[in-house]
Amino acid sequence: MQTDWLKILAVGSGGFIGATGRYLISLFAQSQFPGSTYPYGTTAANLLGCLFIGLLAGLFQLKSWGHPELRLFIFVGMLGGFTTFSTFSHETFLLWENGKLLMSLFNLGFQVFFGLIFVWLGYQLVRLVG
Repeated sequence: MQTDWLKILAVGSGGFIGATGRYLISLFAQSQFPGSTYPYGTTAANLLGCLFIGLLAGLFQLKSWGHPELRLFIFVGMLGGFTTFSTFSHETFLLWENGKLLMSLFNLGFQVFFGLIFVWLGYQLVRLVG
């Protein structure tokens, strides 16, 4: 496999911007509810990420923008660093929009259910070892 450094740079630099943006948005959102234990910061980042991926995917489709490195920078790097929840939501939406209702519902249920199971499993493994 030949390494394409331009693509790696696009993803990495976009990821830096997205992760930094997520951190700042999370700090701001959580600071609006002092003393609360609800994860407002994560919720804000996830919902904004969904809005951003919808807007940008719609623009890319409407304007036929397709430069591979730009798409990697924005979708994999920036939005991936900002939140993978937006990618999950977008992929589920595309399944639904393309008439694959059952597959979209399966994707939704499978990832949420097993995501929680894997978090629990991680906790159990730490408790077992620790």
